[in-house]
Amino acid sequence: MQHTTDALPDHPGPVPMGEPAMPAKIQRFVASERFVHWALAIPILVLYGTALTMMAYWGEPSPRPVRTVFSWIHLVAALCLIVLPPLALLSGRRDWRLHLANFKEGWRWTSDDIHWLILSPLAAVNHRITLPEQGKFNAAEKLNFMMVSATYPLYICTGVLLWMEGANFIAWIVHLAAAALSSILVVGHIYMAAANPSTRIGLSGMITGWVDREWAKHHYRRWYRERFEETSPAPVTQSAVPVMRMPAKVRCGSCREVLAYHTWERLMQRIFQVEPLFCPYCKENIGIATPHAAPDVARAIIHHLEVGAAEPFEYQTGPG
Repeated sequence: MQHTTDALPDHPGPVPMGEPAMPAKIQRFVASERFVHWALAIPILVLYGTALTMMAYWGEPSPRPVRTVFSWIHLVAALCLIVLPPLALLSGRRDWRLHLANFKEGWRWTSDDIHWLILSPLAAVNHRITLPEQGKFNAAEKLNFMMVSATYPLYICTGVLLWMEGANFIAWIVHLAAAALSSILVVGHIYMAAANPSTRIGLSGMITGWVDREWAKHHYRRWYRERFEETSPAPVTQSAVPVMRMPAKVRCGSCREVLAYHTWERLMQRIFQVEPLFCPYCKENIGIATPHAAPDVARAIIHHLEVGAAEPFEYQTGPG
């Protein structure tokens, strides 16, 4: 009697034994993402630096050379802030879906993000506290992203008004208030990116695009799982596609029942990944007895496919 079974859900298991070790580095940001980041970050840092300098020399007597110089630097940085981000987006227009997804991710909040914000200060002093899994951006990075997104048009509008004759006092207040409120997030972002030992490793992601795999897995667990674990198995070679998509049959070595699978590709996924394959009738394990048996079983399967045997494939069962 022939039965069709594939009861367990499709999800990839751990890497099969014998495969090369995974690379230590993974790509976190592509070039266009990095360009947009620095097109915003560098002008903003220069603007904050020049603004603080001008405030420090607020009472400078005429002709006020220091304030004049830094005022022009501030203006040039402001023009860069207006021009460079759109240019960076335009140069990376092929990645527009990625930028759109990043924008949505930056404004999308879940209960895990709220819990992360609440627990992160405690986790910094108590390593026994486990933070909720985070996506591509953690909650603090999302706050910073929201701040930049909201204040970017505000800075431009009020800044243009301030450089016009008879500057509006309200525009000056709004410009200064936005900069003061945002400074907390800017300082925090710089500290986490360049000074904090546990997170500054990630700065390489915005310089080279690549970060340490284990670091990313620890700090952005949900993103890592979705990006690097919940992926489809690598496709087989083109010549093997017709054979691998043929229906597959295997005989249980315990109760002798014949089990049918939709394709050989699916059956081999079940065999060579740690996703136990049980006979639904006698409950015995149908799989490789020991890791050393894997090459022999693989060769036997290939031979079975090459000769086009009509009989169900049969191999060792049970714990061995």
